[in-house]
Amino acid sequence: MQYYFAGLSVGLILLQTSIIAPSLAKTLSREQFGVSIRAIWPKFFLLLAGSGIATLASLWWNSSTNTTQFALAACTAVFPAICYGIIPATNRATDTGNDALFKKLHVVSVLLTVAVLFGNIGFLFT
Repeated sequence: MQYYFAGLSVGLILLQTSIIAPSLAKTLSREQFGVSIRAIWPKFFLLLAGSGIATLASLWWNSSTNTTQFALAACTAVFPAICYGIIPATNRATDTGNDALFKKLHVVSVLLTVAVLFGNIGFLFT
């Protein structure tokens, strides 16, 4: 079952970053896009963290001793939670025109999400 949740994490990230966000960016005005992203992105991070928690539970339930899988599942739970936690600061930076802070926070969010993506792809090979 843990492989299902790892695959779900990969699918969520690919769907959000390659289909949902670009589609919204192309079809909505800048203001509408901002409102939509602020509604969708927190849910994305919560779903991703939930998938990591489900993976951890599945590993525990199946009495797995694969420490690499436990570590990857923990990262899948923690990294999106960090991204979720920095959303208010990212929004404030956008609202106040603090582009430098926005860029830093956005890079953190992107790097953590990419780490989760590659970690969950690698999960299948551990």
